[in-house]
Amino acid sequence: MMADRIVPLLAAVLALSLWAAPAGAQWMWKDEAGHTLASDQPPPAGTPESRILKQPKARTVAIAPTPAAPIAPKENAPKSLAERELDARQRQKEVADATRKADDDASKSKALQDNCAAVKGNLAALQAGGRAARFNERGEKVYLDDADRQSEIAKSQGQVAQYCR
Repeated sequence: MMADRIVPLLAAVLALSLWAAPAGAQWMWKDEAGHTLASDQPPPAGTPESRILKQPKARTVAIAPTPAAPIAPKENAPKSLAERELDARQRQKEVADATRKADDDASKSKALQDNCAAVKGNLAALQAGGRAARFNERGEKVYLDDADRQSEIAKSQGQVAQYCR
């Protein structure tokens, strides 16, 4: 009894599915022989518009980029692990360079301050009077006369101008 009901039901489902099959076709046209054809692909090139019976609704179609044109990376795309590591190394190098430059600047500044203090001390000793001496090429102590003292004072003043800014 149950089989009597299933067979007509299956027959109805089969008939509906066969009837609905052409509904999936987006294109319908008549060929040269006058036969009606249905497909999800457009008719062959050269088919006149007058023989096209049905076609899909107009849609905007994105044009694919040409293979020769490189695809630009997205601006907000997440970076790969290699790119993140490269960025981290670059930042470390920049920090190391900045630290090295700051250390070099600090050591130059310290050297200038030390030189300034030394030449000011030499100038003060020469201007204070008293016996001043220096050592010659053989390491002997030679006392300065007034002319040599004035020459050494002028030289020390030039060094103060150079090192004490």
